[in-house]
Amino acid sequence: MTLLIGITGNIGSGKSAFCRILEQHGERVIYADEVAQKQLDKPEILQKLSERWGKDFISDGRADRQKIASIVFGNPDELAFLNSVVHPKTLQEFQGIVEECQAEHLFFEVPLLFEADLAACFDHLVIITATREIRLQRLLKRDSQSRQQIETRMDAQMDDSLKIPLCDLVVENNGSWEDLSQAAQKLISDLPNIKPKEKRAFYP
Repeated sequence: MTLLIGITGNIGSGKSAFCRILEQHGERVIYADEVAQKQLDKPEILQKLSERWGKDFISDGRADRQKIASIVFGNPDELAFLNSVVHPKTLQEFQGIVEECQAEHLFFEVPLLFEADLAACFDHLVIITATREIRLQRLLKRDSQSRQQIETRMDAQMDDSLKIPLCDLVVENNGSWEDLSQAAQKLISDLPNIKPKEKRAFYP
């Protein structure tokens, strides 16, 4: 049975960097956002988006992600609609990946792991954290958004203080790349000691 490790963390925490280090050491990481993005371009999903928002949200046979982001951010009803369309397909793909996996362990990077109620699907939960100011500075360098826009995005997320007690491992990423790399390597070395849990399937 494959050991499933969920990696989460709020924007700017460095969870993707942590996962890239895992990959550099030969580990397989499934990125939830990439799986979900792929679902958006499937014909049946595009049809539902078009019926809801019109054909302006489709460009060259693909979903216009920027336009979609602009309509769902800060609009709970539209976000709920998008999630209702994309999440089941995403979870179905997750389940297929797990069922086909022959490896001893498999990592999933899931930014909204708790918000999507997926904690029970994993054997081990890891959260990557960093101070608000460090996260903000990283995002200012990375994204072409204003400080106010970034802080609005940060404030919309579930606070780390609520997630940390629910996780098995907390990685504080306030230091250097080398520190983060050491934390990733330690997790890899500790994998044999992680005991499987009774898990819920991603998809029935």
